[in-house]
Amino acid sequence: MSVNDDYLLALYGSPRANGNTSLLLDALVAGAGEVGIGTRAFRLAEMDLRPCRACNACFRDGECVQKDGMQEIYPHLLEAGAVAMAAPIFSMNICAQAKALIDRCQRFWSARYVLGREPVERERAERRKGFFLSCCGRERPDTFDCTRPVMAYFFHIVGVGSWTPLTYAGVDEAGKIREVEGALERAAELGRSLRSPV
Repeated sequence: MSVNDDYLLALYGSPRANGNTSLLLDALVAGAGEVGIGTRAFRLAEMDLRPCRACNACFRDGECVQKDGMQEIYPHLLEAGAVAMAAPIFSMNICAQAKALIDRCQRFWSARYVLGREPVERERAERRKGFFLSCCGRERPDTFDCTRPVMAYFFHIVGVGSWTPLTYAGVDEAGKIREVEGALERAAELGRSLRSPV
């Protein structure tokens, strides 16, 4: 990131507070802290986040008419220098808590494609980084294939220019990610990658 006071938005999607994706995100946050990047974190399962109603009210002004926990998160989706989403695989795609947040970003889609307003200035969007951290109990790495279009859409629509996935298959029991060689260190390295260039 090119601005020293940029910060990381950390979105903990799993309903399991001490689960594997949460541990990965903890490590990424710690790595970012090592290079002086602050964090604003949200635990989605502890918030009132309602699903999108497809009411199209956001077509009028780019705002969502539902007033819930998303009103606290929305500004950070646009203001943070980096956005990290940690979400495990439930029933072959990202967990419902994370998907609900993504669906509620319809307001940004409306702003761009209905109202012709870019939520994030293009040059700044190109500098912003995204991270997707996920684990699944299934042993097959291709389980994550279905998540890539969803996450690509999410990062695109909130104005994040590039994003990095960090995914681990065959990791189910809480804490098992600690046994995967290099996993937590890799997450920490991603956090340290937010170091501002000299």
